[in-house]
Amino acid sequence: MKMPNPLVFLLASLCFSTGISAQSDSAAASHRALLYADSLINAFRNHDLDRYLSLSYPGIVQYYGGRQGYREYLYRLRSLQNDLEEHPEKIQLIQIAPDNDHEWQCVVRKSREGFVDGKKALVISYLVGRSADKGRSWKYADVAYNSVENIVYIMPDISERLNIPQRQVIYEKNVAKGL
Repeated sequence: MKMPNPLVFLLASLCFSTGISAQSDSAAASHRALLYADSLINAFRNHDLDRYLSLSYPGIVQYYGGRQGYREYLYRLRSLQNDLEEHPEKIQLIQIAPDNDHEWQCVVRKSREGFVDGKKALVISYLVGRSADKGRSWKYADVAYNSVENIVYIMPDISERLNIPQRQVIYEKNVAKGL
């Protein structure tokens, strides 16, 4: 019986371990992306605007006129959503992609049941995230109240591979607030 060539064995081992490494990099980046998205959402819900700002993509802060302008925008937005404790947002990573050797980008779906214009509804919106350190830490832009077209101005380095859906409000039929 002929023994396998050691070089073939070494190459096969290297290819196998590289595949495992790429999968584990993606899994680790996905896990961290969700942790950071959850932290961003919790900071908003808990009125911790300093924490929210620290987790926000710098382009969105600039888009709203700097830290003070974005803080005022968030304060107004938060005052409109007074039922976040009753109806917390659920998140789901729907896409993650490496952009180059050290950068990752992702799209996180947010969904929340609540009332819109006095009607029970499911609100679905999205966060776009970017990591410049191989998925270890993330900065997010919440596109819930922006058009998807504006994301290019907010995140000029956004990957063309990302698919960012528009925000949706799905009303439940014949259910009004208080009934």
